[in-house]
Amino acid sequence: MKPRSRKISRILFLLLVLALLATGAILAGFESWRAGRVAEVYSNSEVIKTSVGDVEFARRGEGPAVLVLHDAAGGYDQGLALAGFLEQEGFEVISMSRPGYLRTPLTSGLLPENQADAAAALLETLSIPRASLIAFGWGAPAALQFALRHPERLSSLILAAPVLSNLQPTAELVPFPQAVATALTGDVGAWLYHKESEEKPISALTQAYALTAEGSAADSTAWADFVASDPVQLENFRDLVLTLSPLSDRETGIRNDILQIRTLPALPLEKISAATLVIHGGIDKTVPLASVEAASAKIAGSEFQLVPDAGHLLFLGRGGPAASARIASFLRENSTPAPEPQ
Repeated sequence: MKPRSRKISRILFLLLVLALLATGAILAGFESWRAGRVAEVYSNSEVIKTSVGDVEFARRGEGPAVLVLHDAAGGYDQGLALAGFLEQEGFEVISMSRPGYLRTPLTSGLLPENQADAAAALLETLSIPRASLIAFGWGAPAALQFALRHPERLSSLILAAPVLSNLQPTAELVPFPQAVATALTGDVGAWLYHKESEEKPISALTQAYALTAEGSAADSTAWADFVASDPVQLENFRDLVLTLSPLSDRETGIRNDILQIRTLPALPLEKISAATLVIHGGIDKTVPLASVEAASAKIAGSEFQLVPDAGHLLFLGRGGPAASARIASFLRENSTPAPEPQ
């Protein structure tokens, strides 16, 4: 072999070794982060045996009880990230992992009606006779079933960016759980997106906007700049991103949500008797506004509140604080007081 060829071969070999070492370091960093994230997620919740099976939940605060059903690709931790502000508003927040997510097995509730029964069984096991219920996105079908099947346990109902009717996927409408799973491509993708939210928040926010809102490029830029410049909203966004990890522990629930929403039957919404607030973003890309307005109109006496420039991430952007404030005030008007200590 000529000297020049040997030199090139050595350089290529060295580059290969360096690439392998760098890949190994990245994978080691990922594995360390994932192990820490799993430990964190499962140390902040508990699993309780109910009449329908195991249910994972977390309980925060004191006051009238508010049961939280999270959106797709979430878990109890996402419920806390979305509704945890209610603890500071004087409520007890009880956030459960819907069946198929984290440590609530799918056997505890395959269909929305089964998930509603699991939520009622959790309240029964915790000796909570009545609670308000707030459901986000793909948690709404179970909330509707709860209102129909367990009205005696329901003080009031809040549906935020909710799926209230059958959603058939089209080229323009990709189911939110499917879009999230495709965008993240597993645990490594979720880790990289978390790192991006920490190191390059504008980029991460822009991607979130593209997935969840129908605004223009200028709207996306303005929204991302606003959230990134507000320390509270930026922290909330990063908290939400973190609730996508580990994604593998949420995949069963994601797949089930995709399946259930394609076959969601028409429900007798006019039979819901609880005080109901429906709140939705005007440019939600994942749940069409018209379908939510039509379903909301069937719930007797329901209040519909539009957040005009919001996408699916209702609490982020200029309309976020007003949306949170209305939810808190609605709950104050329509909650069952916490029982006095015995």
